[in-house]
Amino acid sequence: MQIAFDGRVIRAGKSGVGVYAESLLSALSSIDKKSAYKVLSHGVFKSLSRNFSSVQTNVSIESHPFGDLWEQFYLPAYLKGNKVDVFHSPTFHIPFVSGRFKKVVTIHDLVSFRTPQTQPRGFTLYSRFMTRFASLSADAIIVPSRTVKSELVGLLNVSPEVLHVIPEAPRGMFRPASRAECESVKRKYGLSGSFILTVGSIEPRKNIPSLIRAYSLLRQRGKTRHKLVICGAKGWMREHERIQRLIGDLEIGSDVVFTGYVPDEDLPAMYTLADLFVYPSLYEGFGLPPLEAMACGCPVVASNCSAIPGVVGDAGVLVEPMDADGISEAMQSVMEDEGLKRRLRAAGFARAREFSWEKTARETLKTYMAVMER
Repeated sequence: MQIAFDGRVIRAGKSGVGVYAESLLSALSSIDKKSAYKVLSHGVFKSLSRNFSSVQTNVSIESHPFGDLWEQFYLPAYLKGNKVDVFHSPTFHIPFVSGRFKKVVTIHDLVSFRTPQTQPRGFTLYSRFMTRFASLSADAIIVPSRTVKSELVGLLNVSPEVLHVIPEAPRGMFRPASRAECESVKRKYGLSGSFILTVGSIEPRKNIPSLIRAYSLLRQRGKTRHKLVICGAKGWMREHERIQRLIGDLEIGSDVVFTGYVPDEDLPAMYTLADLFVYPSLYEGFGLPPLEAMACGCPVVASNCSAIPGVVGDAGVLVEPMDADGISEAMQSVMEDEGLKRRLRAAGFARAREFSWEKTARETLKTYMAVMER
């Protein structure tokens, strides 16, 4: 089987989609030695097994409108000319035209339909357009959760027959970090003492203001001396400025630490060092950070909405994301109750082990084979 994979999402400082693509390719290279893979790359490509080759392109996934033209005209010709059997795009960028090749697309979430207020309007309209047409033209659609499957069926009238629910997973690097690794990360980011952690880009959907308010309530009640550490690059819609104003109004500036973007190699130590991980996101198609925290032994408090409850299961405390009082109470309960903390740690380790990239790769390979048989 000849498979082409759009790996242009893999780049330095990669996003969640980039992590998905890199992790999936690595796992596929371990389990599939028979198929020939061509990975379309834009500068960054980690060498895999012999049956994987890189096809370099100077067209970025974020190049518009030139990149869109490349995807709709040059890419189909390339796929036909190289007798590709299956083309897999890890995001909604796929050729709309049909050919002898089958098209598989991964749709990670429906943010532009479910929480459009958390994105710039132009990007929301573009995402809606691309998601609709990808849904119409794909031979198979991979989604990370039953939540996204039901949304595609309910909102876009996608046939359940083309939808394949294949969960993602924390990578193997996520395990309790050593003392030396933790000390190194503490020095690098200037951390001292105990802290509560959240991880994610600074954008409206991540709902950091609710966490800030909940943390402020804890401080006001004298229930914690922990710092609040926020790991993530600045996102859009000037959310970082709004958060800074809120922190100033609440007079907790000396207690909140912004690390900026934290590379993958430092995250396990961050999770290991934290006494509590809080994830108050308004919407996720899956939500990897809670699983990453669990794999590192950090207790989790997370939102009770979208796909997050299905990921967290009973291994975390679920809260209403807009209820600062409720989040604050949950945080306090976990930090004060050693029995609860121990139970969450043990349940978190067990929950994280239920997911693996090998499972994800095997189910993805089955999807490739299934579309070839149609």
